[in-house]
Amino acid sequence: MLVVLVCALPFVFLGTSSLSTAFTGSFGSINGEDVTEADLNMASNSAVSRFKSIYGEDFEFDMLDEETKGQLIKQELVTQKVLLSQARLLGFINDTSIEEAKKSIVQTPQFQIEGVFNQDVYEAQVNSNGYTKEGYVDLITDMYASEVYRNSLVTSNFVIQNEVYEIAGLLEQTSDIKFTKISFDGLKNEIVNTDEELTGYYNNNQNQFYSEEQRNFSYILLDPVDYESKVQVPDGYIQTAYEAYLLNNEASSQIRISHIMIEKNNHDSRDSAYAIISEVENLISEGGDFNKLAMEYSDDVVTKENGGDLEYFEQDIFPIEFEDAITDLGLNETSKIIELEDTFHILKITEINLQEPLPEDQIKDDLTNELIQTESFALMQDDFSELEDMIYNNTSISEIAANLSKTNKSSEYYTINNFDFFIDDLQIKDYLFSLDSGVGEIHAIEIANTILVMSIDEIIEPTLIAYENIKDEVEALLTESKAIDKIELMDIELNSIEDESDKNAFIDAYSFISSDEFIDVKRYSSLLPREVLTNIFNESPGKVISVNANNGDKYMINIIDFKKPTEEEIIEIIEQYEAFADESISTRISNIVNEDVFEKAKVKLQNVIL
Repeated sequence: MLVVLVCALPFVFLGTSSLSTAFTGSFGSINGEDVTEADLNMASNSAVSRFKSIYGEDFEFDMLDEETKGQLIKQELVTQKVLLSQARLLGFINDTSIEEAKKSIVQTPQFQIEGVFNQDVYEAQVNSNGYTKEGYVDLITDMYASEVYRNSLVTSNFVIQNEVYEIAGLLEQTSDIKFTKISFDGLKNEIVNTDEELTGYYNNNQNQFYSEEQRNFSYILLDPVDYESKVQVPDGYIQTAYEAYLLNNEASSQIRISHIMIEKNNHDSRDSAYAIISEVENLISEGGDFNKLAMEYSDDVVTKENGGDLEYFEQDIFPIEFEDAITDLGLNETSKIIELEDTFHILKITEINLQEPLPEDQIKDDLTNELIQTESFALMQDDFSELEDMIYNNTSISEIAANLSKTNKSSEYYTINNFDFFIDDLQIKDYLFSLDSGVGEIHAIEIANTILVMSIDEIIEPTLIAYENIKDEVEALLTESKAIDKIELMDIELNSIEDESDKNAFIDAYSFISSDEFIDVKRYSSLLPREVLTNIFNESPGKVISVNANNGDKYMINIIDFKKPTEEEIIEIIEQYEAFADESISTRISNIVNEDVFEKAKVKLQNVIL
């Protein structure tokens, strides 16, 4: 379900941020929607996630320049807030979206123990991410409504048959070509460098032969595991918590309910809405089928097709009026009419599932471990607060380690290209090699549940590497430079030869030059590099072009002709292009939506650097 995925997003996106803020107060508004620090972090990490989905998990967002990153993050932020404002304006944030948000919270694995929703786990998780229970429900409701609104804009599309044929005809056309190829690697193998040329290249290009800057650092690691031995479990706490578990297990997992809902706003008045729900009540009392009545009468578009099924009842998720109404009901019994602020409901008990509680020892062990984890994290945070004061007072890292009874360790020397610290987190590398980071300065980084405190010990500046130590590298660079120049000269010379026999004689004189002719080459053929094929299919018949392949090879291509597929050939493959066309137009509409909301947004941001 969409809402379950939305519910997990804050725990995915409330991580490290790629933007910086001037302070932690107000950050302004977009279309009247307040912008919080959580919004900024989610927009930042959403941008990172989007790029990784396109370019792969190895893509490093921080390799982009600051201006580009800022614009991408701003676009994510504006899009999210404009969608939310439109969803709010159109009434997408209502009882149904709130109810869906609450249901999704119950189904979220992060909030469960042994597959069962746990109120304490839920509260601890959302609190650790900076939310109250109610605030988190509001967040998920907003995200759900925004996604429903976005989907309503992009899911309605169609493609006419002529468009599908046009796409198929374009992508399935073939080309007849003649070409000459100069092999870059083959040419390099023919090049011989003298000692004079090598030393001359080294002396004239010394800026290429400096060692990389090296840096090392001292560090302290605050880890909750190190504080577990200091946690004391209060007398009677586990027994009290176990008894609460038994009560919660009995109350939260035994009853499944369905409902029929009448929305007051869908009718002329409260009385007319009440008349409808009263009619439904009479039909039920006369033996009417509850499922069919829900499908016919209910205004809850999410559940009506499932006979009004709301799944299992959970306290603090459903309104208190629901709990009161079902308290004395048995299996397959229905409630009286329930009136809420905007709706009327009739509930039915569809399932009573008295789950057996888990073994007492297991629950008590879980409760003990949970308490230890929570309290050890709190103790670590206490040390971190003390540590922040010491950093503010310019205390050295060795003194900090002594005050906190921690071990001050030293890292190896790293360059920006061989950084392999045992904690794999980009924040560490970014700080270590930042131009703004100085020797002796203290910096703290939160990584998952741990805190790394680091201070740069030494910066070893780059020095010129002796020629004898890098002779092979010098030779490789000189050879490559010669090969690049030689290929360009040979390209010019080949294109200047008009007589075909003279051209063939020139080609035959070199082992690294070849010529060939291909018939019916497709746009996505494996016969030629992709970048070469792209250039071919962007030209017209009769053109002669020169193309550099990514591996350095040079192609001189005579484009003889293009051929479109026959109607019979298109018919054989039309189904895959129909799916492709649907996906393509959906993407185009989604892009148009994003561009439109971005251009129309009323952005009033402050105190944030983008």
